[in-house]
Order: sequence, then structure tokens, then C-alpha cells
Amino acid sequence: MGEDKCCLPFWQGFRLVDLQVDEQVVRVQLHPSDLAGLRCGGCGGAAQGLHERVVRSIRDLPMLGRTVWLQVQLRRVCCGQCGTRMQQVPWLDRHARLTRRLAEAVALWCAKLPVKHVAEMFGLHWTTVREIDRRRLQAVVGALPPAQPRRLIMDEFALYKGHRYASVVLDADTRRVLWIGEGRSRAAVRPFFVSLGAEGCSRIQAVAMDMNSAFDLEVRQHCPKARVVYDLFHVVAKYGREVISRVRVDAANQLRHDKPARRVVKQSHWLLLRNPAGLGAQERVRLDEVLKANQPLLVVYLMAEQLKGLWTRPARGSGVGSGKTGLARLLTAGSRH
Repeated sequence: MGEDKCCLPFWQGFRLVDLQVDEQVVRVQLHPSDLAGLRCGGCGGAAQGLHERVVRSIRDLPMLGRTVWLQVQLRRVCCGQCGTRMQQVPWLDRHARLTRRLAEAVALWCAKLPVKHVAEMFGLHWTTVREIDRRRLQAVVGALPPAQPRRLIMDEFALYKGHRYASVVLDADTRRVLWIGEGRSRAAVRPFFVSLGAEGCSRIQAVAMDMNSAFDLEVRQHCPKARVVYDLFHVVAKYGREVISRVRVDAANQLRHDKPARRVVKQSHWLLLRNPAGLGAQERVRLDEVLKANQPLLVVYLMAEQLKGLWTRPARGSGVGSGKTGLARLLTAGSRH
């Protein structure tokens, strides 16, 4: 196709001078349509002169199921404020190799699909898609109003194999992630409370966490008015290790002269610690036999079930169906737990 005056709205400021289509790729050649209106890509001011011409290959949205490559003739301009800069292009970000509309389409799909799938969909390298998704997330977070949490959730998670951890802090009411940092020590989580400031720390009414003493101590130091609530999983696990297991060992020692009965109690370790809903029929029968034969084990086992109920039962006066559970009650009232 020879040079013509064809201008398209999605390539504003440029005219189509050549178009080549094959089975997999569409190649489009674009030239500036108005050399008099050149502006600096840095400050946006009017260019004072032309420095040089360059050709850049740019990816655009697929067309007719084919990959689209733009061969764009650009100008380096002289700017009194920025020096030598690339000209301003309305549909192309500075240093970008993708058009804005392609980047916007990729970002839209990143909100719905994994990065790998989006990369395969558009035929882009996954690092390119990940960077677009990172900018999208930064824009979303930047548009959020300043966080003013009153109740927090603190937790840790594994980064890699080999006991490397990171800590995360969330707003318990909005479930918004407020902070993430590597490590799970007091020093690792301290930057969050420093960033929150004295006024922000004074607003904190309660903090839910696992039984990490570092979290507990740091909360007590920075938020002395906040109540600490330990999560159900760790409380029940600690109760199993330190109470049920201790009672089971004592019961087995008392049966040292009755070897068959002692063997039954010793082999009941995992039966007593497992969730009853996950036991099979034969395991339920064995558990019933152990509990019927040993009164102390029966008592501590039933106490474990009552302990779980603190986190799930409705709060007093909340009414049936109100949705306010025992955990919410513990977060808002009562003594430190």
C-alpha cells in the first residue's frame, strides 16, 4: 500500500502508510500526520525543534485473530525544559512497547484470570503481563481512601520451603490488607505500628492473631488498650498438645500394670486430637471405647468441644440470626484473652 492520508482515531496523530497481512501477523506502518504539533514526552510542552527520527516496533490489540505489530515513526524533539526527549504520543506511554489500549485490555483480564493465562491469551511474556498487573493493583490501592482500622487481624505465612515466613496485617472489618513484611519477629512487624502512628494505635480496640508471642508483645507495647484474641485453630491445637496429651500420658502411666488397656490409651493420641467430623466409622468406635474407659480423658475431650464453641456461638443478646458470633463478642468486649 502506498503512502496516503489515512488517519484512524485509535492512532491519534499518525497516518497509516502501509498495511501487510499474513496468516498470523498484521504489520502496520505509521507516520506522524502533523509535524507542527510535536510536544515533549516529558513535560508535555511544545517542542522547540526536531532532533532525529526513529522507528519503534509496538504491539497493539490483536486484529482478525492475528498479532498486530505497529512500525511507528517517531521523533526525538528538543525541549527547553527536558532536553532531548521522545515526542508525546496520546496512545502510547513513555518507553512502552505496548499501546495503552492493549495494556488496558491485559489489565482487565488480569483482574479475572491468572497472569500465565493472560500471557498466553495475548501472546505476551509473563513478566510483561505481571508488570501491567502490578501497575493495575497499584492504581487500585492508590484510589482507596486512607485506612482507619479499629480492629486488626495479624497472621504469618510461609514464603518458601525452609521456614521462611512473612507477616500480614488486615483490617478485621473491611478485610483490607494494610501491611505485609518479611519475617515474623517483633522487629519484623514493628514498622507497621510505626507507620500507623500514635493516633492510629490509640484507635485499635482489638487484635486477632495466632499464638505468636512476638505479635502479642508488640501489640501490648504499641496498642495497650487493644484486646488480644487468639484464633481458634491455634488455641485448640495448644489445648490438644498441652492438656489432652498430658492427661493421656498420665492415664497410660496409671495403667502400667494393665498392658492391653495401656496400649489402647497410648494408641489413642491422634484419635483424641483429630476433628470428630473427619473420623471414620471404625475410628469412632475406638474413640468411644477409649472415652468410656477413662473418665479424665472424657472430661478434657468434651471441654475441647466447648472451647471451640466460644468462637461460633451467638453472643448474648445478639438475637437469633444476627450473625454476631462469639469471636465478634470477644473482639469487642470482655477481658483480655
